[in-house]
Amino acid sequence: MSAVVDSLPSGRNVASRSAGPPLRYLAMLASVLLLMLTGVVVVLSASTWTAVTQTGDAFSLFTRHATYVAIAIFALLLSVGRDYRRWRRLAPTLLIVSTLSLLLVIFTGRTVNGSTRGLDLGLFSFQPSEITKFALVVAIASFLDQRRYFLDRLDRVTVPVGICIAVICGLILLQPDFGTAVIIGCITLGMMWAAGVPFKHLCILAASGLAVGLFSVVGASYRMARIKAILSCEENIEGACWQQSQGLVSLANGGLKGTGLAGGHAQWGWVPEAHTDLVFAVIGEQLGFVGAMAVLVLLGTIILTGFRTAQMAPDVFGSLVAAGISIWFLVQVLVNLLGVLRLLPLTGVTLPFISYGGTSLIINALAAGLLLNIARQTR
Repeated sequence: MSAVVDSLPSGRNVASRSAGPPLRYLAMLASVLLLMLTGVVVVLSASTWTAVTQTGDAFSLFTRHATYVAIAIFALLLSVGRDYRRWRRLAPTLLIVSTLSLLLVIFTGRTVNGSTRGLDLGLFSFQPSEITKFALVVAIASFLDQRRYFLDRLDRVTVPVGICIAVICGLILLQPDFGTAVIIGCITLGMMWAAGVPFKHLCILAASGLAVGLFSVVGASYRMARIKAILSCEENIEGACWQQSQGLVSLANGGLKGTGLAGGHAQWGWVPEAHTDLVFAVIGEQLGFVGAMAVLVLLGTIILTGFRTAQMAPDVFGSLVAAGISIWFLVQVLVNLLGVLRLLPLTGVTLPFISYGGTSLIINALAAGLLLNIARQTR
């Protein structure tokens, strides 16, 4: 009898095993689903005019976005139900495939608004740069975990990672997609810092990245024109600053409680690309300051609980993956919002879980599911 009793887990272990998922898991899951629901409603309102002018069907873009949301939810559930450790075996394959896809974009990609970012496969198209973010987080987490005892070795960790990021960001800058290259650089530096790479090594990578970024800006006349337009926007309101200025007008028009759904002027074509780059301006106009803050709270909940999950993950790999995804979402939100607020040039970076964009929405949901899986396995 005593042997049977001794073989049973203690009361504390029984309670921990029978307990449900942690509160941060539920908060993160609820935030992701609410943001997707908000995105469906806002995209329907913001894309009507664009859909009519492009296709003659007011619901064409909304129907496509609703399809993307359905696929994103499936990807979320798939990732939540799959043990995050199993992604580690796919890391090399994911990274190689995404890098080859970036190379293929340069030669056969689909050009939209002067940028060649997507691959058209007939039935569907996708943006390899979005898939690269996910692949890179998993691959870097696996690499840093494997070499966690050599983090102070420049030749064993910093140089290999730097070469890999230089190749990937170089291919992305050729599209050109400056915003995604910045996000990938920030993700890499953040994950290396979280792993414990010496600060002086991070400074070498950061300085190299800043030098390449500065050269990319100075060497491209249209990028310099965008920066000059931001610095002297009052003189270019009807020129290079038109889109962002109209976005600020929409935000101001919303006031405290907003104009209501389908109200305001953003949905009638006064704000270009309202359903993609400037979807937050539509939220601020139609839902007001209250609605905009609610969206920021939901996004902040995902990011903060993600960082907390990184602190409490069961192993080093899970901790680095959680940190990488959280940094990814944080930087992407900041780049989008600073563009809407006319503090940075618009770069085409979407607002996670809300903006129209199939590949971005699905990959963000896949990453959120991976983060949720790690959170579910922590106590």
